[in-house]
Amino acid sequence: MTLRRNAKIEAAPLKDELLLFNPATNKFFVMNASAAFLWERLGQPMSQEALADAMCAAFSGLGSEQALADVGKTVKTMIELELLIEEGASAPAA
Repeated sequence: MTLRRNAKIEAAPLKDELLLFNPATNKFFVMNASAAFLWERLGQPMSQEALADAMCAAFSGLGSEQALADVGKTVKTMIELELLIEEGASAPAA
């Protein structure tokens, strides 16, 4: 599965975190450092596996199995919140 950011989401840095705003739902989300890291990497579409590899490289002591599980959980939540889109999937309603 290839993921990309929802282009309608607005982002602003917030110390070590990231503040995201979805104008379609009028909701704000605060992303912790690891979720912010994933968001930044998704400036270009990529797979969950590539995201997990990037996390392993960036966060010492994180194993590939744990990284893939963490990425999967975070990505699932971000898709449900309409922050991310699966490539080839229909875009969320405006």
